[in-house]
Amino acid sequence: MHESLEREMQIAGDRAEYDEHAKRILAHKIVLAHILVNSVPEFIGMEPEDVMELIEGEPEVSSVPVYPGMTNGSVYRKDGYNAPVITGSTTENKIPNEGTVTYDVRFFAWAPGKKEKMKIIVDAEMQRDFYPGYDIVTRGVFYAARLLSAQLDTEFDAEHYNDIKKVYSIWLIVDTPRRLHNTITHVHLEKETICGPPVELGRYDLLGVIIVGLSGELADESDGLRLHRFLGTIFSEQLSVETKKEILAKEYDLVMSAEMERRSKAMCNLSEAIEARGEARGEKRGEKRLRTLCVKMRADNRLEEYLEAVEDDEYLHRLYAEYDL
Repeated sequence: MHESLEREMQIAGDRAEYDEHAKRILAHKIVLAHILVNSVPEFIGMEPEDVMELIEGEPEVSSVPVYPGMTNGSVYRKDGYNAPVITGSTTENKIPNEGTVTYDVRFFAWAPGKKEKMKIIVDAEMQRDFYPGYDIVTRGVFYAARLLSAQLDTEFDAEHYNDIKKVYSIWLIVDTPRRLHNTITHVHLEKETICGPPVELGRYDLLGVIIVGLSGELADESDGLRLHRFLGTIFSEQLSVETKKEILAKEYDLVMSAEMERRSKAMCNLSEAIEARGEARGEKRGEKRLRTLCVKMRADNRLEEYLEAVEDDEYLHRLYAEYDL
């Protein structure tokens, strides 16, 4: 196997393993609770420890498909019993180069309502790139819409639309442009009266997309960035596990579980491997680029200029641009 291809595959494998550890940490109820109390209107102002008790069962990690024909995992019956359904692999939907698309972490939570507790369905996504070729918010709306439509025959039937549960799709974006650093944006449905007096229509605000923009630096809690500092600590690729444990215990009264600590250590090791291989990849590419420039300039009888450019980074980059390298 070609050395560069092998290196690319190693980086991709390490990154996939890193992301899997990150999702497993994200799925811890205490982590999800901190996200809810700092971003979801129904939970804002509550204590994370109290919200943990409202998260039903165990969050599902990369196991629930997004696309139609795959998401529904049970059949609705009017006696209130949800019977499990066996879904065959032949119904799988795939995106080229991505495989089957699943929610990173999907879970159910009970939020205090005006009359009684109300069930909410939440999807939490870890996204590294803010510009993957489409608008993140658009994908978030699609995911939230699927959380709604997938409830047919599980949470409600076609005769009982009022039984639909509210849904949130929460996106934690690691690599954001500076203007989105340390931001939280909530996209949701609002009613607008176009003609006549305002009228009561019933429940309509059933879908929300929340985008949390992180930065590469650890946020300062004094700036009201409690959630950003919390997430930045947990998912930092620079902080040691010991430093993470110290910050979480001191500022958030959170003691890392053995599993969370194990996965954090694995993430630290993987990030170091990714960085080292990335540097090696960059060095190889740089060497090849420089050799190519030398060949071209020698053919143009400009070898003296080339030797001069090797000592002058600005001049070297101008030559790269000139030779389209």
